[in-house]
Amino acid sequence: MQKPFDKDGFPARIGPVSYLGLAFTSQTGMSFVQQGLVILGTFLLAVYHLSLTELGFVTTALSLGVMCSMVFAGIAVDRLGPRVVLFYGTLLMALFGLMLTQVHSFDILLLTLFFVGVSLAIVPAAGTKAVFTAFSNRPRGLVMGIRQTGVPVGAALAAWLLPQMVPHVGLNLTYVVFALELLVVGFAFSLFIPHFQRAAAKSLRVRLEKKHWRLLARPVGVAFLMVSGQYILLTYSIVDLHRQHHLSLATAGIILAVSQLGGGVGRILLGQISDRMGQARAPVLAIAGTVAAALALVIGFLPVHVPVFLLFVLWTVFGFGAVGWNALALTWAGETVPPSHSGMAMSLTGSVVFLGSSVFPPLFGWIVDTSHHFAFGWWMLSLVLGVAASLSWFAAIQGKKDSLG
Repeated sequence: MQKPFDKDGFPARIGPVSYLGLAFTSQTGMSFVQQGLVILGTFLLAVYHLSLTELGFVTTALSLGVMCSMVFAGIAVDRLGPRVVLFYGTLLMALFGLMLTQVHSFDILLLTLFFVGVSLAIVPAAGTKAVFTAFSNRPRGLVMGIRQTGVPVGAALAAWLLPQMVPHVGLNLTYVVFALELLVVGFAFSLFIPHFQRAAAKSLRVRLEKKHWRLLARPVGVAFLMVSGQYILLTYSIVDLHRQHHLSLATAGIILAVSQLGGGVGRILLGQISDRMGQARAPVLAIAGTVAAALALVIGFLPVHVPVFLLFVLWTVFGFGAVGWNALALTWAGETVPPSHSGMAMSLTGSVVFLGSSVFPPLFGWIVDTSHHFAFGWWMLSLVLGVAASLSWFAAIQGKKDSLG
């Protein structure tokens, strides 16, 4: 097996480092928009006079759109290739992004966010397949981790920039910026994705058997639960830090940004560890889940007055576990099926991820609205993440039994 960044035999017109850099930039640009729309919920609270439960439905609308289209995008990528799907999908993403400038009511906003989510599913579907295929016969935990680091980096940029930018330029100009950057980063990566060999891919297609679906259910189930931490962290951190700990929106945004960078470090480090452990995805995922569950529990017990430095530390470690898991789950899913179905497997996992991200934030908001205490929401999250960690440990043990049996 070749080293990840050997130039020999790499199928793209550029080297593996440059190719991975463009894949990372594409994912960062998409995540700046997708995660940024969630972070804008802090401003939507005031514009539309929302409750915390209604704020959760902002995330739900966007996530349901991604969930509904991601499997179909993955199938299209398997059949047409990531280059074609990403190129034309970029136009669609920019168009729906611009439609947000015409929204003037909360109901229409939710509907528009759903269609924005439908289009944004194209980037993870095409991008994961493009990297997964280009780096075949090489250790993929690290490279997939680097590519998926674009998600928390995009979120970090959004958390840092948007709370400072929106009060000065307004929401509509922010939406225009979203559309323009989607065009730039989408076209840039699509130009360098290798041409898809449709005939060769068709000849390699095999039917999925029951054992493949059984194995695929493991990363899919874990991913559904793990995403609760990622999106609750993203949706409610600024609100919690501002209301409970009396920080300014700008400072709260910086803390959220740092937590996303912690998640980015987690994606790279956890991917590298899993490669060194012989592509052991499940036990490393269990570690991430355990860390995230422990931090959610601790955050629930925090008093009102906490040193800002300590909040930075806690949110960074929380981000490491709650955000750092994603690339491992997608890689695990792609490796459980034949290569001709890897796009579908990873997109199915991604679709279930967004199903989870549509369920858990409103649940968190409802618990906080009902109890009038953020602590109960964080403790609920700790329980969910603990279950995810337990399922990962079980999958790791079962995987060893399957390999021996």
